[in-house]
Amino acid sequence: MNRTWRRNTILGGAIVLLLCGAIAGCVFGGSGFPPSSKVILKLGTETAASSPETRGAQKLADLVKEYSRGTMEIEVYENARLGTMRKRNEGMRLGAVDMGTSSVGFLADYESLVGIFDLPYLYKDKAHEMRVFDGEIGQEVDRLLQLHGLRVLCYFDAGARQITNNLKPINTPKDLRGMRLRVPQSEASIEGIKMLGAMPTPMPFGEVYPGLEKKVVVGQENPVSLVLHNKFYEVQKYLSLTNHQLFIQALTISERTWKKLSVEQQQILLKAAGEAQAYQREIAAREEIEVLAMLKEKGMEINEIADPAEFATQVKPLEELYIKRLGVPAKEMFRKINALR
Repeated sequence: MNRTWRRNTILGGAIVLLLCGAIAGCVFGGSGFPPSSKVILKLGTETAASSPETRGAQKLADLVKEYSRGTMEIEVYENARLGTMRKRNEGMRLGAVDMGTSSVGFLADYESLVGIFDLPYLYKDKAHEMRVFDGEIGQEVDRLLQLHGLRVLCYFDAGARQITNNLKPINTPKDLRGMRLRVPQSEASIEGIKMLGAMPTPMPFGEVYPGLEKKVVVGQENPVSLVLHNKFYEVQKYLSLTNHQLFIQALTISERTWKKLSVEQQQILLKAAGEAQAYQREIAAREEIEVLAMLKEKGMEINEIADPAEFATQVKPLEELYIKRLGVPAKEMFRKINALR
């Protein structure tokens, strides 16, 4: 009798728990956030508030607040205030950081194939780069990253990377020989600059200015907007327009955070991300032209390289190196990229 009573009691308790869970699911709409509370997400960027990257992130925040009628907010933390790119990415995977920006190639820490996208002279031009990320390849990158806890909301244009230094103008790859340059902590960036003849020194973006000031490195390579907004012109003399890397950034959300959002909240975020992407790309393209004039006024000596093909030819072996290293998936990715030229 006691056994029957105990069994029925346990069974009854289990049914009550299941019913409570089902009711909670209905009340919260499958979301991890109670509907009565405001959803506040934290988004980290690497650069100053005035940069296209952070302005694009802030546009996303403004649109999300508008479309959700104030029930969702995104707090933007610029200048790596939520941690370096690596720490933000790891924080998103663990669910400790909600959202962040990162170069696509930098995410090779988790998915080695995406390291390809940081290789120099990979794209014919900016339009080619955008075709790559706005179509099937961009969707494939998103699917790969979701396996590692990151979901792509949109792709920002981070401009073309150029080389600055304090020694001399760069006109040919020979001018780079032995030059110690700061590069991102990305294997493809390190290998690319090394193949061009320089001595790559990887360091977080936040350490670049003091590194230049203290002469830990004599130069660096970044889009011109970052040279301006982070005042590298104060510690750099020469700017050479090598256009060696057309740079794309993924704005990602933690998969753990994403799953806490209701379907309606997810749709609001995706709609706002599409519009923020268009806004960010427009200001990035416009500013790249304006910034050169401003940097010249700041005293930088600017030169265009005479023969870009000479630089591109020097790094061409990297493609075969990555195919050898990563196999058929890399070969197929290069084929897809080249098919969009």
